[in-house]
Amino acid sequence: MTNTAEAKKLTDSFFSFYEQANQFIDIKTKVDYERALGLVEHLMTISEDTADNPILHLINMVAASIEKYENSFEEVVEFERDADALDPAISTLRVIMDQNNLAYADLKVEIGSKSLVSQIINGNRSLTKDHIRKLSDRFHVSPELFF
Repeated sequence: MTNTAEAKKLTDSFFSFYEQANQFIDIKTKVDYERALGLVEHLMTISEDTADNPILHLINMVAASIEKYENSFEEVVEFERDADALDPAISTLRVIMDQNNLAYADLKVEIGSKSLVSQIINGNRSLTKDHIRKLSDRFHVSPELFF
């Protein structure tokens, strides 16, 4: 059983922590949000990747608050819903094209005609295993990204 001195010490420590951390835990404004993002970024640079690292608990706590704040905006919820509905093959192909500034014609070797690339991007056709293999080889990515 905890004695009164230990309980008081723990309570005082908690209140001190809460006073410092509340702005990161109870995010209400964009300023609070930006501070919380900065704190997580800082904590990640100083934390060691070990299971018993107490900093990871703080990162998880602040990250949960960030997620709660982000999910309070309908546009974020709508974006996540739309992202979840996307075909991973099409999403991956779009990202590859965007990152490499590619036009449909630039994928002739891997996929074929501009028309076929367009049909795939628009969801009317699917990438074949051969397309995925060729894209993975060219862009040095895992084929798993397409599934």
